[in-house]
Amino acid sequence: MPATPVNEADIRDWCLACLERMIDYPAAPVDPNTSFAEMGLDSATSLYFIVELEEWLGRELEPEIVGDYPTVAQLARHLADGNNGAEDAGPG
Repeated sequence: MPATPVNEADIRDWCLACLERMIDYPAAPVDPNTSFAEMGLDSATSLYFIVELEEWLGRELEPEIVGDYPTVAQLARHLADGNNGAEDAGPG
């Protein structure tokens, strides 16, 4: 869990670093606007990513969040927008 409150950039950077370790992605850095599907995340990898993110953030997330917010940029923005408890069902 982060020692201090995190902002959108912190979340985005952590997600990108985690995904670059987890997936077989080309040598270029992962673009935060590339969809999780384009990165090759399958359901098992998505779940592992969410568990890692939950542990880092210190809060529970819905497994469907990568479908509701399909890019790192969208996910980081959502998570930084003051959602402090368990996540809601989506962007709407």
